[in-house]
Amino acid sequence: MAGGMGSRYGGLKQVDSFGPNNESILDYSIYDAIKVGFNKIVILSSPKLKDYFINKYQDIFSNLDNIRLEIVTQDPNYGLSNFSLPQTREKPWGTGHAVLCCENVINEPFATINADDFYGYGAFDKVYDSLNYIVENNIMVSTISYLIENTLSENGGVSRGVCITDNKKLIGINETHDLEMKGNIIYGHYDDNKVEHVIGTQVAMNLFGFQDSIFSLLREEFKIFLEKNINEKKNEFLLPEVIGKEIKNNVFVDTTNENWFGVTYKDDSEVVRNKIKELVERNIYPSPLWK
Repeated sequence: MAGGMGSRYGGLKQVDSFGPNNESILDYSIYDAIKVGFNKIVILSSPKLKDYFINKYQDIFSNLDNIRLEIVTQDPNYGLSNFSLPQTREKPWGTGHAVLCCENVINEPFATINADDFYGYGAFDKVYDSLNYIVENNIMVSTISYLIENTLSENGGVSRGVCITDNKKLIGINETHDLEMKGNIIYGHYDDNKVEHVIGTQVAMNLFGFQDSIFSLLREEFKIFLEKNINEKKNEFLLPEVIGKEIKNNVFVDTTNENWFGVTYKDDSEVVRNKIKELVERNIYPSPLWK
């Protein structure tokens, strides 16, 4: 998903350069996804960035054997059915709608990521394996959790979905805010209350796996959302909220030890560049990435 605006960041994180040869974070995610076995990449773009992604990736993908690229725009009119788009609408409809916009180019199990988040090879390997698991066990959704200490920012408090699990089953996600580590304890706020979490707490980072049957659920839930929010300027139809409803059936969860990093704040940019530089120096990624 590469259609967000990045209001706190103050720019378009999806296209900014972070690698030593102007690679974006998305470049590294695509590279890792292909390396673990994914053979179709779908980029969900805002209308203003579609030409950018076409121009950037068409030559790269022409040199990749048996890898298909689809670029889809998040059309605010898509899926509205009997509703009309209000002129007062200020934002895209959200991540749930973003995935729904891709239904015409996806007919197999798939994973979703944020374009401006760095997930790491091991996480892609886990989510790829999870797709096989959920198909074999008739489960609609999987998620790959991270250890909370591997996801924090050095430049301020962050929000994370703290996972409640029972072995490999996701029981709930508590959206927790202002998370910062002091010593070996992570402090934050949940439901207006101060909370503490220990090292090793699992958090969801929007790395999900789905069977393509999720599109039927998304259509149903988006209709319910529109009935309540069609005239709201900013309310969003969010993917984690849809997954929250599916938890009552079964959501498979596995955990990665990878370090997640992203650019919530502008000051995170240099941190991300340094971390990618270190990975390149350790020969985990080639430079340039697309040789």
